[in-house]
Amino acid sequence: MKKEVQLEKAHCLINTGCVLLVTAAYRDSSNVMSLAWQTPLSGRPPLVGIAVAFPHFTCELIDKSMEFVLNIPGSGMLEQVSRCGEKSGREMDKFKVAGLTSVTAKKVRAPLIGECLGHLECGVVERYKVGDHAFFVGEVLAASAEEDFFSSNSWSDRGELLHHLGGKDFYITGKHKKVNLQA
Repeated sequence: MKKEVQLEKAHCLINTGCVLLVTAAYRDSSNVMSLAWQTPLSGRPPLVGIAVAFPHFTCELIDKSMEFVLNIPGSGMLEQVSRCGEKSGREMDKFKVAGLTSVTAKKVRAPLIGECLGHLECGVVERYKVGDHAFFVGEVLAASAEEDFFSSNSWSDRGELLHHLGGKDFYITGKHKKVNLQA
């Protein structure tokens, strides 16, 4: 038997993707926020999309700078990820509050987070108003990952990632399974 899900919570049924820490910077301001609404869009050119609520400080910084970094935290960063989603960066330095290390990126002004397992440096190529969110399409300009956790095309078993299930609930990536279908 199925139960009805409130329409404003319907996204929770499919919102189990890897949680990211998005960084953005403009002039003397920078910020980091937790984000679960992300998606790959294209391989050639490499494009990703993120949905950021309009009131968020990060949305303002991305609008002004036209760039951002997707930082991929490991499971050991659950507390930092949670802290980065609690309050606005207008009110505090979330890098300091969460104990995160800001590292200079190769292609964009937005910082990388040193503790994260991987990074996608992105330049905004399109921006759309989608309901109460801005949807940014970013072209990946540089990508990097910890070699112990990422091989040529996938995370290893040791690369435990965080997945947001809604509210304060998270899931840590379970066992890595490879499908080997016979034709």
